[in-house]
This record gives sequence, structure tokens and C-alpha cells, in this order.
Amino acid sequence: MTHEISLAVWDVPSPLVIGRRAALKAGVSCPYGCSLIGTAIEVHDEQGAILGSGVVGSDPWRETLALYWVEFDVAAPRTEGVHTWNVYATAPDRGHAALESIVHVVASRPPEHRVTFEVSERGTGIPLADVELRIGAFRATTNDAGQADVDVPGGTYDVHAWKLGYDLLSSATSVTADATLRLEVAVTLSPEQPYWM
Repeated sequence: MTHEISLAVWDVPSPLVIGRRAALKAGVSCPYGCSLIGTAIEVHDEQGAILGSGVVGSDPWRETLALYWVEFDVAAPRTEGVHTWNVYATAPDRGHAALESIVHVVASRPPEHRVTFEVSERGTGIPLADVELRIGAFRATTNDAGQADVDVPGGTYDVHAWKLGYDLLSSATSVTADATLRLEVAVTLSPEQPYWM
């Protein structure tokens, strides 16, 4: 009897930077708790070229019993935009079927400028921690002082700021040099998480 395995990929940087390598994690598990030590995992681009590979080790991922995992480097796409990667897992024994999965990644030009966000509550000026920020494909979260730094290429971006209990703030900005963006978010009466976070 052949067991079907599950494949997970996580900690993929987003966006990936063109011309740089990045680390990701991948893991496999069997619903019967079988050991999958030695399972080979490969990441391929749209043309089938291997971008990176690894072999899962003997220690399951923390707080799991049988998610065997590996961290390895992959080559980022050579062009900007959304790309599709195929991830293959092949167990070392015939008792587990090989598996393929798809991961979509975003690639960007290398950062040129630093955008510093300063986020406060509208009306009180109190700095807000844990505000989720998005500038184009780049993401960050504010610290206890209501600040976050994001390195981006020059260009025009949609900017979003969101925190549970506050209205979603959306605007646009052009980045041509290092800059500071001061955002004020308003308390909301009906908190909902927006679909894009």
C-alpha cells in the first residue's frame, strides 16, 4: 500500500529580489506518522530548471510529530512580476507516492530607497504598534514606537495600513529617494480583516 504524503512550503520571502538567492523551508508528512527522513525536495521554475533543492533531515518541525523539513537556498527569478514554481517531493522508499505542488512568488528589482513609516492614531497622535503595512508587494509591521522601515525600488506604489480596530488606510506615493511617510489611522466601529492581508 502506498501512502500519500503532504508537502508544505513556507518562509518564502516576498517579494524575492532579482539576482539574489533566498532561503525557504519545505517539509513533508505522512498521515500515518511514517518517517520521511531523506525525502528529496526540488524547486523548479516555469521552464523546468532547478532553482534549489534539499533533503529533509531527521528532526521533525517543532511542535509536530512528523513534519520532516529542510531549509535551502533558491535562485530568485530573473524578471519582475509573479512567477510559478513547481515543488517536487520524492520519498526514499516506494511506500510513499511522489508529490508535486505549486508556489506562486513575486520578484522585484533590488531596493534603492528606504521608506520609514510613522503610524499614529488619528485625533490622539498615539504611536500604533502592530500595524500591518503594505507598499506595493513589500510588507512590514510597526514596532512599539509606531515605526517600520521598508526598502523598495524607486516607483509609484499603493500604500495600505491596517490594524484590527482601525479603518483600512489606503493611499498612493511615489518613491524617488529615502522618505518618511506619516500615516494617521482612525478607530473603526466594525473591525474586519481586509482580504489582502
